[in-house]
Amino acid sequence: MPTEGGTVRDALAPAVERLPEMLYRGPLDRDRPLTAVSSAAPRVSGYSRTSFEDGDVAWVRDVVHPDDREQAWTDVERAVDVGTEYDVTYRIVTADDDVRWVRDRGESLADGTLSGYVEDVTRMKEREVFLADELDETFERVSDAFFALDRDWTFSYVNDRAAEYLERDAEAMLGENVWDVFPAALDTDFEREYERAMESQESVTFTEYFEPLDAYFEVNAYPSETGLSVYFRDVTERIERERQLERYEAIVETVWDGVYALDEEERFTVVNEAYCELLDLTRDELLGRRAADVLGEGVVSGARRFTNEMREGERDAATLSFTIETDHGDKRPLEARFGPFGDGGRVGVLRDVTRRRARQRQLRRQRERLSDLVSLYDVASDVSNAVIEQTNRSAVEELVTDRLTDGPYTAAWVGRTTGTDVARVASGGDDMPVEVADLATRAVREDDVVVVSDRDIETDATVTAVSDGGEWATAAVPIAYEGGTYGVLVVSAGRRDVFGEAERTVLDRLGTTLGHAIAALDRKAALLSEHVVQVEYRSRSVAEELGVPVDGEETFRFERTVAAGDGEYIHYVRVSGLSPANALAVFEDSERYRNARIVGEREDDVLVEAATADAHVTTAVAGHGGRLKSMTVRDGHVRVLAEFPQGVDLRTVTDSIRDVVDDIELVAQRSRTREDDAEETRTDALSRLTERQRAAFEAAYYGGYFEWPRDSTAEDLAETMGVSAPTFHQHLRAAERKLLGVYVE
Repeated sequence: MPTEGGTVRDALAPAVERLPEMLYRGPLDRDRPLTAVSSAAPRVSGYSRTSFEDGDVAWVRDVVHPDDREQAWTDVERAVDVGTEYDVTYRIVTADDDVRWVRDRGESLADGTLSGYVEDVTRMKEREVFLADELDETFERVSDAFFALDRDWTFSYVNDRAAEYLERDAEAMLGENVWDVFPAALDTDFEREYERAMESQESVTFTEYFEPLDAYFEVNAYPSETGLSVYFRDVTERIERERQLERYEAIVETVWDGVYALDEEERFTVVNEAYCELLDLTRDELLGRRAADVLGEGVVSGARRFTNEMREGERDAATLSFTIETDHGDKRPLEARFGPFGDGGRVGVLRDVTRRRARQRQLRRQRERLSDLVSLYDVASDVSNAVIEQTNRSAVEELVTDRLTDGPYTAAWVGRTTGTDVARVASGGDDMPVEVADLATRAVREDDVVVVSDRDIETDATVTAVSDGGEWATAAVPIAYEGGTYGVLVVSAGRRDVFGEAERTVLDRLGTTLGHAIAALDRKAALLSEHVVQVEYRSRSVAEELGVPVDGEETFRFERTVAAGDGEYIHYVRVSGLSPANALAVFEDSERYRNARIVGEREDDVLVEAATADAHVTTAVAGHGGRLKSMTVRDGHVRVLAEFPQGVDLRTVTDSIRDVVDDIELVAQRSRTREDDAEETRTDALSRLTERQRAAFEAAYYGGYFEWPRDSTAEDLAETMGVSAPTFHQHLRAAERKLLGVYVE
């Protein structure tokens, strides 16, 4: 009866017989005879079971490939010696002389025999060889350099590209320690990253500079249980290019202009921060977006056409100006300069030209203003020369309005003053855009050039517009001379900026010139008139302005006031009741007077010459064509005696004087006729003199220059008038020649 164990073996036997592997058992012998084999023996080796079990065929001696016998036995023997299983792969030669690969795996039993199995791994081995060859070819074909390290850091494989990069022989590197071959890599990212990959069994990627080769390498290292596979490439050019690009990018980001680049599809590939700010968009909102969607098809099509013309050599540069409206509603004038880039792309610079256009407008306005100013200078000079030839005031006023409207202004208006009232007497050009009378009155009241424009209508209640709109500016200029106001000149133009500081200065001088001319005509009319009005005023406060005592017994008679020019006046005062020294002290001690001196003495009085910077009463009288005959200070009052042409408005005259002397009182007036030929002769003689000639002659006469011995020298009088002695002599000789000519001719 079979045992339980026999029963199990009998049950397993069919299964064992069906295994593809050849199971065996045999003594531990170098030839390795087999005493028992499974039915797979013919399938694996080509030999029958009986040939092994009968001893006709020994495994190592007759089946194992001659070239592998020694190694196959040595590997088995070594495992048996240490008491471990053996697992070896080698070649065999079958009974049909086929060479096949087998895997032999087994162990040594307690009775000293070997028990194991052999399986045919030819196909797997051929696959491994095929894959290895293919891998080698792949390694050689890849553009990256590649080498493999085992766990001892020795080179197990190096492809040609790696050898080229590392400037080493690939065969010579095999089996060498990487740190021995490249000691400079120690204590660098190469060593640190390789060790990190092996310890973590995770791939690493890094870029590092290797000084011995003066190159940057991008490295990808993949660890495994058997070692490290390293792929690397020389990225020196890329790093340098990136650094150059970084420098370019830094430069691009620091420029104030917007910089951009488009690809062949006209999509944004590069934009700097300035470009984003110009369009009021973020970089993310621009990159990858079509330019036409941002700037509009009209702008982009124009740029496209210009770029194509540049590619074809039809133009050297391209500039495009356009205006965009941002999401916030701001309109920005922009200018783009661009050109072709790459295979169909475009690169350019975008600039905000708001300030430049503003500067251009400003320069254009400045040129217009300069042209207007030159024209105004010409007209003012022309008018100054022309008014001298006019014989009456109306002719002067008409000439001014005609010349100014032929020149820089669209309208001109002249009015005469009566107190603070102004009445039009001449006009030219277009209608005034503003109520002129109010503006003229304001100029008289402020005694200065007044300018208003269309912008002042809503903010200035004194400005009343009469035009329907549009841009304009109007200036009102007092016509005044030496304290007298004769009227107002009003001019208008179609621009707001036409009356700058320079224009106001020229207009102010023109107003003074006209005032001088009108005053001269009034004085001439007064001198030539057969009838004059003699007026007497009385005041107390004017004595304080004159700077002389009021309540004493002495008398001060201002016999003549000479306008020396440049705001200088010379007074000749007859003083009685004081000694010469005390009379001179009155003027020397006064802050009002300077250069005081005695120019004549008589038994009961002295004549004092003194200069002042103003003469308000004198100029007020002269401003209405009058002549101040005298001012006498006595008994606490000042008696002012003046003559005016017949028909003068004494109310206006009195108001003008009252503006400077508030307590002036008209006490008498009478008409007088020039009675004899002597007066006519005197009038004719004096009318021939210029202002300077008359001032020099009167200063010489009242200063005692014609006395003998002379009370004043020419140098004294020149110093008092503020001119040089030769100039004084020139004016005086001219006056003498004209006056004597009256009697000689």
